[in-house]
Amino acid sequence: MKLCLFNVENFFLLNSQGDAFKKPEDKVAWIARTLKEINADVSMLCEVGGLESLDLFNSKYCNSDYRCALKKGNSNRGIEMGYLIKKDLPFDIEHLGHADDSIEFNYAHEIEENSKLMLDELKIQPHRFSRDISELRLKKNGEVVCILLLVHLKSKWDRDGFDFNGKERRKAELKALVKTYNRLRAEFNFKVPVIVSGDMNGNAQKGRQEPEFDDLYSQTDLLDVLEVINEPDERRQSFFYFGRENIRESYQLDYIFLPKELQGLVKKEESGIYLFRDSHGSPLPYPQESYQRYALPSDHYPVVASLDFLSF
Repeated sequence: MKLCLFNVENFFLLNSQGDAFKKPEDKVAWIARTLKEINADVSMLCEVGGLESLDLFNSKYCNSDYRCALKKGNSNRGIEMGYLIKKDLPFDIEHLGHADDSIEFNYAHEIEENSKLMLDELKIQPHRFSRDISELRLKKNGEVVCILLLVHLKSKWDRDGFDFNGKERRKAELKALVKTYNRLRAEFNFKVPVIVSGDMNGNAQKGRQEPEFDDLYSQTDLLDVLEVINEPDERRQSFFYFGRENIRESYQLDYIFLPKELQGLVKKEESGIYLFRDSHGSPLPYPQESYQRYALPSDHYPVVASLDFLSF
């Protein structure tokens, strides 16, 4: 089974939110071509502009080769998480959302303000995920054989100035994600693999992780596919940003985390960061200048995990 994680950056195909939000057609076509080249059985997408955009993309650009799955989450920008599942994949699917789950977190100033209230019914409710956990279950003969959890954690944008780099909110979302992962593992008696993927909006690389990601390694058996295949540092960047004075910054924000029982089943030669191709199919190098970055179809690169698992 081959999996692809891809933040497709403001993937709006309709005019419902104005032309400024609509993805340029040449970039949409490039993304379609990229997914065809990768040829994943399940593509896990972040920043999709709703189910209508995903359905239109599938029918107009992908020959309706996929089943689409997307549930509306909590994003105030309308950027959702969705799946493209190959129609010939011999599994039934069940798609669940966790947008209403509590992350058991409030900001410090909210707690302070709330402490002045005496009546329980006046107390504020804990926050929910910035987007969601999008859960896809693959089933064979009615039995769950694999679970995918797709997330897009809180960004580092601190608009209101009370959570520097969004760290506390992101940490709370990560803790809630780990709790969900461990609950599912126990629910299925550790016999069903649970794969966690998504745009983590921070450095979650083992041994170099930012503190908000510590629970990934202290509370679970998960390991990033790039760590599993021992990918060199220079090939782990999935996101490039050009800031002041056109200085390039690069990070790994995108991850496919595998449970212990799948880590020995990774096909190294088919896994890793997928470089965009030009129209002739030749891999393009990482951008060195801002104009090269903005010419690409997304500000994120796809991550691929090919597994000797669920063969069909």
